[in-house]
Amino acid sequence: MKVKTYTRNDILDKISFKLNMNKNESKIILDCLLGSFSELLLDDNNLSRIELRDFGVFSTRLTKKRTNARNPRTKENVVIPERKKIVFKAGKKIRNQLNSKQLN
Repeated sequence: MKVKTYTRNDILDKISFKLNMNKNESKIILDCLLGSFSELLLDDNNLSRIELRDFGVFSTRLTKKRTNARNPRTKENVVIPERKKIVFKAGKKIRNQLNSKQLN
């Protein structure tokens, strides 16, 4: 099965069509939205959460520290420190719509 990749330009086209705007105006909106998401997720607090009703939740979580990791080239044991990662959990509405469609 081939995966369809959407780029920033595809999103800009969709926004400009739906809002009947030119592409430059849509770019400002998209850049503002993505910049705001980045600021909120990179907030100095330990963990952040962005909840968008009927869409989903973006949140940051901590990964566990790993002491048993190994470098495959040198076979040397390496300690991987605790890190933050971004997680997305789809909302119930999108999850139901996604699962109700038949896979091709």
